[in-house]
Amino acid sequence: MRDDFSQNTKDLLANRVGWKCSNPNCRKATCGGGIEKTDIVNIGVAAHISAASKGGPRFDENMTSGERKSYENGIWLCQSCSKLIDSDVKRYTVTKLKKWKEISEQMAVLDLEERSTSEYISDKELVKFFVQCFDRPAFKDRICQEGRMEDFDKAIEDTIVALNTGVLRTRDGSILKNSEGKSAISNEKWREKFETICDMLVALRRRLKLAKAEKAYTTYGDFEVMYCFYDRELEEWFDYTREEILKILSSVCEEVGVNGLRFPRREYRW
Repeated sequence: MRDDFSQNTKDLLANRVGWKCSNPNCRKATCGGGIEKTDIVNIGVAAHISAASKGGPRFDENMTSGERKSYENGIWLCQSCSKLIDSDVKRYTVTKLKKWKEISEQMAVLDLEERSTSEYISDKELVKFFVQCFDRPAFKDRICQEGRMEDFDKAIEDTIVALNTGVLRTRDGSILKNSEGKSAISNEKWREKFETICDMLVALRRRLKLAKAEKAYTTYGDFEVMYCFYDRELEEWFDYTREEILKILSSVCEEVGVNGLRFPRREYRW
């Protein structure tokens, strides 16, 4: 027997995130008007974090029936993301979904406190914000000089989230600045360039995960840890890809008329 949410719980989940998808990389609106004046179209889903019945995704046998159908066990998503989280339970864990929920509820509050939906942010201001998102060590140092690969991966992930949602966070998760995501850019050419940048950032994370699984690098050094890649071409790919990302960003900055980023490479001798 399924422990389904009540209508009140579904409404609470949706209202708490402003009726937007709780995936920070999506944030799609899930409710709007239909053709008729009285029609309302809802494409949102009140999804279970831990499955509503045995055999479902992330089912927790230690939960009670009341806990399974409670607000705490729910997350509001668009239909695509609701299917996505159940298709790969190893990637979309209970911990990750709860973090999504927390972030999206915070963003909904910021939408109320810091700006109205009618506020217009120019492309120039958006590009200035995006430039700040790349002003971090993950885009300054060569891959062999990264302090911790876990921190590098987190920095890339945070940059992707910032480009998609307009929320720039510190390493500990605190919100540093709030703007708009790349979809708000009105210039189609610039928007496509930021889409390309996001694709390249995703490729960096995927290749890093694969490199770790294949044990493609090792560390050496005590105080200043360095990374040694067994495949020189792979090492150069990580550096080259980030350089290309900054070149694309710089090309947009030049066209918009804002200052881009210039990172001098820090070389170490041992």
